[in-house]
Amino acid sequence: MRLKILFLGLGIGLLNAENYNQLVKLINNSNIVKIYQKNIEIQKEKLKEAKAKNYGKLDVEYDYIHLFDRPQLKLNSPQPVAAENLGTSAPYYPLIYKNIKTTIIAGKKNNFAGELKYSYPIFTGYAITNFIDIEKLNLIKSKLKLQNLKRNLKIQVAQIYAGIYALTKKIYALKEAQKALLSAKEKANALYKEGLINKSTVDEIDAKYFEIQAQVDDVTVKKKSLFNTLSYILNKKITSISSIPKIKLLKPKFLNRPDIKEIKKTLKIASRNINIQKSLFYPKIFFQMGLKEEATDVTLNNNNYKNVNNSYIALSLQYNIFNGGADKAKIQEAKLNKIKAYIYFRDYLNKVKTNYKNDILNIVALNKRLFSANKEIAARKSYYEYIRAKFNEGLADVTDLNSAIAKLASAKAKKDYIKSQIFFYTIKANIDGGN
Repeated sequence: MRLKILFLGLGIGLLNAENYNQLVKLINNSNIVKIYQKNIEIQKEKLKEAKAKNYGKLDVEYDYIHLFDRPQLKLNSPQPVAAENLGTSAPYYPLIYKNIKTTIIAGKKNNFAGELKYSYPIFTGYAITNFIDIEKLNLIKSKLKLQNLKRNLKIQVAQIYAGIYALTKKIYALKEAQKALLSAKEKANALYKEGLINKSTVDEIDAKYFEIQAQVDDVTVKKKSLFNTLSYILNKKITSISSIPKIKLLKPKFLNRPDIKEIKKTLKIASRNINIQKSLFYPKIFFQMGLKEEATDVTLNNNNYKNVNNSYIALSLQYNIFNGGADKAKIQEAKLNKIKAYIYFRDYLNKVKTNYKNDILNIVALNKRLFSANKEIAARKSYYEYIRAKFNEGLADVTDLNSAIAKLASAKAKKDYIKSQIFFYTIKANIDGGN
């Protein structure tokens, strides 16, 4: 009955353990992923901001101006003045003109102005269109960056998962070695009571037992550390994992990788930047309309000095004739940036393919090591059973027994570590290959 309850408890533990595919689904819960999702939302708002330029701009403005001096209009008026002392024989008195300065009040110190103004860019050399296209591409890049983040997190989770699995199996192998030592200790005590061996033999087994216990404690700490890291990445407490699943190596699709797609979008952005710089060689045409009133009262209804209504419609044309060759330099700079982006794309793609090839080399090498590890375990187990039988008969030294037990445990741990690395590099190869 007790054994049945034990198996039931183990079954519940296995059900609660997280497998790799379950952990991958938890990546969306990561705080880092949530940050990248917010970046997408921010970029959506930037796109709205760019599109708004196509709808023109409507502003309202109200000004109050207090002048230090009252406005005055000064006039110089020539007025005729009769000539004097010209001789009595003159048939008439000629007239001369003298400037008379006149000052007229032209306004008040307190002035108010209100304007409702609408501006619309009729033609900007396609600058606005290209700017909107860039923001659209940046939005796509933000989504691809999120996908690439998840891709990298999958690799991290796989690496940690493999590490936890290997450490779990190592602890299991070490505890098996401890069980073997306890069994050997029982036989050693029996031989000691019969006077066939010295007390030092029993002490040597004890020393080896606690040496292995220290290793168990050290590996356990490392395992807990990996669980803490995994919990941080997934933003959820993870305390157990299940076994390593079988992963099939898939055919690579490098151009399907989100980081490759992102760089290709960067190339398109570089082309749009060239178009934006070319727009500097086109004239800019703007339409403007304003409902404007200027008055001497707050309500904008009264002005005794000039017309209250200053509303208008206007067309503005701007065209740069010469700026020292700066515009040509900007175009050349944009073209060079595109060339640089293309070189980076080719280099990055070559790097991706190289990393994939290295993943495959690691998988091939690990499979060969796994074959050797299985052979080593079989040989170590056979040797341990031989030494144990000889020790039970009092014909083998305790040092040989301890060594055989330790080497068998090490061989088992090595095998499970290799299996964990085959799992990791297969996952990594598939992800590096664009799957």
